[in-house]
Amino acid sequence: MTNWNLIRGAEGTLSAQDIRRNILSYIIKNHPASLIQCIEKEYNTYRIDILGSDSLLFDLQGQFVKANIRKIKG
Repeated sequence: MTNWNLIRGAEGTLSAQDIRRNILSYIIKNHPASLIQCIEKEYNTYRIDILGSDSLLFDLQGQFVKANIRKIKG
């Protein structure tokens, strides 16, 4: 579980609000009307799982890194 109010990085204390804004802006622009299933803070990234869709990776500053596309079976 990530406490968005207490985020520190190599560059010093980061604004949790800015990180959330970057991630939220990306999701709204690129995945409109999607539901977030899970948010996990891993070693050096945030992983955002979109319900029934992709897993998105962001760096600790909230900048998009890559999407892990889930393959649909069928």
